[in-house]
Amino acid sequence: MTVFYLPDLGEGLPDAEIHEWHIKVGDVVKMDAPMVAMETAKAVVDIPVPFNGKVVKLYGHPGDIIKTGAALIDIESDNKDTASTDKATVVGNLQTSDTIVEELATGIQPSSNGTATAQGIKATPSIRALAKKMQVDLAHCIGTGPAGQITVTDLENATKITTPASPLTKPTEDYEPLRGVRRAMAMAMSKSHQTVVPVTLVDDADIHAWPEKTDVSLRLIRAIMAACQREPRLNAWLDETHLALRQHPHINLGIAMDASEGLFVPVLKNVAQCSAIDLRKKIDEFKVRVKNRSIPPEDLSGATFILSNVGVFAGRYASPLIIPPMVAILAVGRISEAVVAEQGKPAIHKLLPLSLTVDHRAITGGEAARFLSALIRDLQTS
Repeated sequence: MTVFYLPDLGEGLPDAEIHEWHIKVGDVVKMDAPMVAMETAKAVVDIPVPFNGKVVKLYGHPGDIIKTGAALIDIESDNKDTASTDKATVVGNLQTSDTIVEELATGIQPSSNGTATAQGIKATPSIRALAKKMQVDLAHCIGTGPAGQITVTDLENATKITTPASPLTKPTEDYEPLRGVRRAMAMAMSKSHQTVVPVTLVDDADIHAWPEKTDVSLRLIRAIMAACQREPRLNAWLDETHLALRQHPHINLGIAMDASEGLFVPVLKNVAQCSAIDLRKKIDEFKVRVKNRSIPPEDLSGATFILSNVGVFAGRYASPLIIPPMVAILAVGRISEAVVAEQGKPAIHKLLPLSLTVDHRAITGGEAARFLSALIRDLQTS
């Protein structure tokens, strides 16, 4: 009997939801045939059969949440040496064994940029030892350190949160469990609320000078680039462990997109090097891929600043939440007409409401105000 464990499906994700089984108990399966579709916070990932054999047990049903590294399926292999010789890889490092063992600390090695990384959960041996002492499940920690590493602060925050229900438990009939993207959103927002010290500034940009049919998203991107040039500290990540700021030379702009499954934030990489045509094409592509859940995980990571256009639906101002390790987010409200003074006389102009939230641990009020001022100046030109 060989137990196949749920592998890390990318970037140290702590768990995944069973979306659909392609096999059932009693089936004789062949290696690399479709086995199960697992839904993560970022995508629906198909996991193939790891080796030939007969299915003995499935650990869960569609809708159940399985932790990374937990048992997923029992297969009676037709090769007696499978457990010791076959470590088929789907994504990450797949564990196969005839017993379920406790997680061991993974080796840490420096990456190309000198940052310590590890497969699966990103935590150094000392952090893993401390987590064990504190009885904290690392699978439920959101790392806020460099490259998503789990820090001492993350462990302390985890002790303040009630441990989630076990993978196969169900809420009462009156409640709908949060799944996939919505579950990840709930965890990320909780993390933001616990750690970030937010300050929000609001103002309006007079866009009367804009030509007809101006692409609002592209104008906002141009203005964000101008504002980041004026105040580059807002295009940065905060290392909470060492209270250190890492400013980025390039702007990787996350675009918040609403979908029926929840909130997605695909990332436009290095926007300054993209033409307006390329940016519009990429945004349209993101919309399609978010809608049909085909967006690759690499397009959902690496953001250094986020733009949320809430005004597409309703609302003027907002208090958007920052997603660590970023230190700023801009929300844009619904364009409206208002009476303004123009050369001492009343005139009707279009106004664009802006709400800028910064992490006050790293960004001063003056820096935020200067960023917003530069943003408005650029938006008020044609």
